[in-house]
Amino acid sequence: MKTETKKTLKTVGTIAFFIFSGLLVLYILLELFIPDMTIKVFQFKPYVVLTESMEPVIDVDDMVIVLNPNPDKLKVGDIITFKADIDYNGTKETVTHYIHTITENNDGDRIFRTNRYGSTTPDTWILRDSDIIGVYGFRIRQLGVVVNFIKSPFGIAAVSVNLIVIGAIVYLVKSGKKEKIEKVETTEI
Repeated sequence: MKTETKKTLKTVGTIAFFIFSGLLVLYILLELFIPDMTIKVFQFKPYVVLTESMEPVIDVDDMVIVLNPNPDKLKVGDIITFKADIDYNGTKETVTHYIHTITENNDGDRIFRTNRYGSTTPDTWILRDSDIIGVYGFRIRQLGVVVNFIKSPFGIAAVSVNLIVIGAIVYLVKSGKKEKIEKVETTEI
């Protein structure tokens, strides 16, 4: 009976591993090739905070997890993550701020204005539904330090070297066990 239970647990563990691995590969591929779809497929997306505009609510190097937004349910005071051309140089950057106002233009399109923490003045940019990436879910304090390190060239090299060393150790340990088993089998005969 115990061997059947062990077999079942091993099978469940293997299936869980492959499901998790498949989801991780899908997430990575989406992030590489169509990053705007990640939040639509997985319903969340992490971002590392780079500026102090939301301190003390969200600190620099915190990782914020944003959830797939429903623009119809957003309200003034919600924290959202969005794309805006903050430098007016033609490049949109990712920003996380409070919703300051929600209005409609003459065409019936929703217009969002945002503001940083502690400011009563709205940001200069104007947002539409399509600019909003997600609504703030929660933060993980200081995880951005680790993420930024792993993304750096030195971090990539460090992780790669560690994976190679760990792989080599596992290989050596397994081959050592195999040799012991072979020696035991040959001495028993």
